[in-house]
Amino acid sequence: MPGPLAGLNVVELATSIQGPAAGLYFANMGARVVKVEPPVGDPSRYHRGVGNALPEDAPAPQFLAMNKAKRSVTLDLYTGLGRAVMAKLLENADLFLSNFRASGLARMGLDLDELPERYPQLVVGHVNGFGPRGPDADKAMLDGAAQARGGLASMSGRPGEMPMPPGVAVADHAGAMQLALGCVTALLNRAATGRGQVVRTSSLGAQLWLQMWELQHAALTGTRLTRAGTHHPNILGPYGVYRTSDGVEVLFVTALTEEAWAEFWIFFDKPEVILKEEWNSATKRLGFSGSEAGVAGIRRHLSEAFASKTFDAFAGFAATQPELICERVRGHDDVLTDPQNLANGYVVGLELPSIGETPTIGTLMDFSATPTVPPGQPPPLGAHTAEVMTELGFAAADVDSVLGHCKREWQEAYAAMFGDD
Repeated sequence: MPGPLAGLNVVELATSIQGPAAGLYFANMGARVVKVEPPVGDPSRYHRGVGNALPEDAPAPQFLAMNKAKRSVTLDLYTGLGRAVMAKLLENADLFLSNFRASGLARMGLDLDELPERYPQLVVGHVNGFGPRGPDADKAMLDGAAQARGGLASMSGRPGEMPMPPGVAVADHAGAMQLALGCVTALLNRAATGRGQVVRTSSLGAQLWLQMWELQHAALTGTRLTRAGTHHPNILGPYGVYRTSDGVEVLFVTALTEEAWAEFWIFFDKPEVILKEEWNSATKRLGFSGSEAGVAGIRRHLSEAFASKTFDAFAGFAATQPELICERVRGHDDVLTDPQNLANGYVVGLELPSIGETPTIGTLMDFSATPTVPPGQPPPLGAHTAEVMTELGFAAADVDSVLGHCKREWQEAYAAMFGDD
């Protein structure tokens, strides 16, 4: 059965994470996604990363993660024929996605302000670093810059020490999610009005979305939240990361009931903590009171308690307490094999040439009437250029011209980047 967005035609002109991740959402939902790449390809094809001893013909992890089940077309959009192919693609598309800077798109003949007039049916989704207006609208961005500009990096790390940005590309992924959501909204509007429009969002805006509670607290109260290390800066309570006697980290959130709270401290042989009035309700334990009274003390008790037991001992107890919210802090290896992720299809197997099966992230959404299919393989560079051009009605000579030009451009660029070998 086709996915919920089967029949939707998407053209993606995007690089790295933020744009391609939005395109991946539509591919996961069953849309036909054509990824337009320059002759040398999306640079993420060559981002090998740390400890990567994979064969040379294996896909780079970043490219694999963001580009499953797409078709790759290589075009030089600074040539007349390349632009003609792109124009034909957009004439037949429902959605055009890009995270190229607006000035770069204009140089390729894809001015964002002109596209709605040229393609009235087209929804154009554009995501950049810092938003479509203002002095930095066309400023270059990578993930960490948006984290810093949006304030998120300032809240990670230990008090009094340097900020410690999250070890994931959270700004890029958040921007991609906002872009996908905006485009779905515009497609729904098009169904009612018959016309597309341009949807713009940014990594910076997405950082603010991720911190709406904390930013609103600062704006409303005038309180400047500061880094809290293993705790949350705006939760004055037990919430935080603690370590068991065998070195396993556990993030304790709360006990939802008084019975669970009492059982917790009885298990740790600290029944006296049950009687502390500051923590005798779920709302108090979640920091609703906003008082710092007793916070240091309860956190000290928790540190001592967890340090007195092995993780296995605590896990056995926690399994009997459904109203106790806490989780072991898992590493990537654990996440990829977590039975809960496997059961929900959040992690699935993907067969790759020369590699075999590898875990990859699935579609994450479950539809009762239009289930999605497992992710497909990422496309080799330009693998679908001839196929797509033929579908669009281009002559064989034009196809050969584009293929030959892109091959020469790729060889020259690859030699410049990596040498003749």
